[in-house]
Amino acid sequence: MSEFKCANCELCGKEMDAGLTCSIILNDENKKEKACWCVCKDCMDKFNENIRDYYKALIEDKPQK
Repeated sequence: MSEFKCANCELCGKEMDAGLTCSIILNDENKKEKACWCVCKDCMDKFNENIRDYYKALIEDKPQK
């Protein structure tokens, strides 16, 4: 697998080196699926907050067994 380099931040659009930030999502078949975003250091806190809120909403909306 080749190394992926980010040229722009996906949150603010700055043309600069941005780090590739990934989170792992497990689907129903227990297969690991990776979702990744290019995020600069200035936007990292906002990105983490958005991801946390997104996953929190998904967990709260999931029907209880």
